[in-house]
Amino acid sequence: MNLELKIAKRYLFSKKSTNAINIISLISGLAMLFGTMALILVLSVFNGLEGLIKSLYTVFYADVSISANEGKSFEITHELRQKLNAVSYIDAYSFVLEENALLEYNDKQFICTIKGVDENYFKVIPKFDTFMVDGKKILQRDSIPFAIVGIGVALKLGLNASQSFIPLTIYMPKKTSSSFATMENAFNKSYINTSGAFAVSDEFDSKYTIVPFRYFQQLTENDNRASEIVIRLKNTHQTNNAITQLKQTLGKDFSVKSRYEQNEVLYKILKSEKWITFAILLFIMIIASFNIIGALSMLVLEKKKDIATLTALGLQRKSILKIFMLEGMLMSCLGAAIGMILALILCILQDKVGIIPMPGTSFLVSYYPVKMEITDFIAVAFVVIIISLLAAYLPAKKAGNAVENEYLNYLS
Repeated sequence: MNLELKIAKRYLFSKKSTNAINIISLISGLAMLFGTMALILVLSVFNGLEGLIKSLYTVFYADVSISANEGKSFEITHELRQKLNAVSYIDAYSFVLEENALLEYNDKQFICTIKGVDENYFKVIPKFDTFMVDGKKILQRDSIPFAIVGIGVALKLGLNASQSFIPLTIYMPKKTSSSFATMENAFNKSYINTSGAFAVSDEFDSKYTIVPFRYFQQLTENDNRASEIVIRLKNTHQTNNAITQLKQTLGKDFSVKSRYEQNEVLYKILKSEKWITFAILLFIMIIASFNIIGALSMLVLEKKKDIATLTALGLQRKSILKIFMLEGMLMSCLGAAIGMILALILCILQDKVGIIPMPGTSFLVSYYPVKMEITDFIAVAFVVIIISLLAAYLPAKKAGNAVENEYLNYLS
């Protein structure tokens, strides 16, 4: 251990003659402790939320989505099926038809998005079962259609999805209606029983109802048409290659999007929220670092005689500068190290036991998810070191510059 580090450690842990210096030094260490702990915790929670939201979105957003560039729907032709079957990257695909509709149950009405899906849909979205909270995942039995509703839709209608003896009524606007004077003339009306309910998040639970594809085609007068093709890939690591081949195969009439592109705005918001929060906490840590400047400045004044003696014994100006730089580094890094350890313990407890509950009742997780990443710890450690160096530099430079001019007067 070099001499400068030994002296810096002694200055850090020894009792100062002025109690205010002890207090300010303690506050400086605590500020870095809580600042570091907050940074790690916030980044870990954002990582957990990002992972949770991405996993939830896989229920309604497939690996790849294909839609028409013009119009709300497109015709399902034999040629289109042949082109899809020729793409080697596809493991399964399903045709989907989406429209807004009016639902009615026991004199209660609610507008939601009806998603008509074919028999391959649950092959494309294989994890759908994990989000069923009531009833069973049944869309058709012996040619009888059933609906699976979001739990939010069921609550709005006062519907018990698995034990409903009264069918759900769906109203869809007629495309060929010539008169809108009465409800009967303006809407196609259909009855359907419910088989179960799913719960993902409020965004989905209060928006979607799933019904059989052919049933919904007839109701919406969209015979042999779909609004979307959803695809599951054999290997998601080859998404870009699959999209390139699909675009070449299908031509300019269709838009092909990855899961990220289907939710591009959401993912960008998640990233920006994380780093904006990081920037705010970083700014708070920078302000807290002024405590280090104050503590070191007062320590420099207290150690005038020590510095003069060390200088007379042959210690160079750069060594004096190094002593106080190391003092500032030790003061903040010790607090930061303890903060990281505490953050690690809290994250483990949150993940294994659950300390802070997730607000709301729709999420399938009861507590805030956390996910620790080594890159976050490295980034925070780097930030602490930079802040510490900048905060310690000014008092250390002042001590080094004043050695010959002021401190040697104590020896005369």
